[in-house]
Amino acid sequence: MRFGRIFVVIVLLVCIFETVRLWGVAPAQMASHFDISGNPDSFTTKAQFFGFELQTMLVVIGLGVLAQIFVLITPVEWVNMPHREYWLAPERRDQTVDRLSSFAAIIFGMVLLGVQAGFELAVSANLRQPIIFNAPMMFMFIAGFFVVTIFMLYGLMISFRVPPS
Repeated sequence: MRFGRIFVVIVLLVCIFETVRLWGVAPAQMASHFDISGNPDSFTTKAQFFGFELQTMLVVIGLGVLAQIFVLITPVEWVNMPHREYWLAPERRDQTVDRLSSFAAIIFGMVLLGVQAGFELAVSANLRQPIIFNAPMMFMFIAGFFVVTIFMLYGLMISFRVPPS
């Protein structure tokens, strides 16, 4: 779980640094929502925009913490995984829970990065004239998230293959 927690801490630090940096360059009035073509269709103050970012990040962090707790307290009978009896036996339970918890932490770290990327692109759009959100770039972030998640799920599935005899 150390890697997952270290990853989330690094992501949080990057997000905090970037949010502070963006606050310094953002205009007082900002486009806060964009249509499918990337054109602005809603405007807010800088304080409202960054307040929404803070709220969004806190919700994601809260869900990440809840997922970590849920992995730790879920009864063995409720866990649906291959070879549950082997992997969640008392002598292996801590290591298995550690692996699942690290996986959840990494996923939530990636979600935080995706949220930050969306806010970065929104601020970047506000710094240009005309204001146009880079929707293709956001699509690439989202597609990349899904591709990485699929590979991570495959790796997790392989790690819980048939136990050694």
